[in-house]
Amino acid sequence: MVRNSILWIHAGAGAIWIAACACFVIAGLAIEDGTSEQSDFVRRTIGSINRLASVAAAIVIVTGAANIVFYSMMHDHMRAAFVFVLTAKLAIFGVMAAALAITVRAATRARGMLVVGNRGALPGAIRRMVRAHFAMVALGSVALVLGLWLSGT
Repeated sequence: MVRNSILWIHAGAGAIWIAACACFVIAGLAIEDGTSEQSDFVRRTIGSINRLASVAAAIVIVTGAANIVFYSMMHDHMRAAFVFVLTAKLAIFGVMAAALAITVRAATRARGMLVVGNRGALPGAIRRMVRAHFAMVALGSVALVLGLWLSGT
């Protein structure tokens, strides 16, 4: 029961992380460059999206570690295919966490641009953050599929 709950929390947190990033991508692409709407997006929304993604990422790593412990307790050894997929998921998590850290720093810089009145640099900053969030959506989707395979082992 506990194992299944942690597995579902793990998958749910991963899905929330991906969904938050997808929302950022959609909004970032939909908002016209140089508008007050874009400034408001930076001021009010980007931080919330990044915080949600960060909390989800923390839950993914904690529940992922718990899932590995449960798997180890239930099996005498880890099959090579399991280890390969687990390693791929860990690598994906590392890249996603790095992309998230980049977007958090970029969001802080973007808010700083607004404070000093430099709205002209916002479109480029948002485009870079959109690309990083899109990468997290793509990689996270792969990780979820790999997780489905792992859950069946």
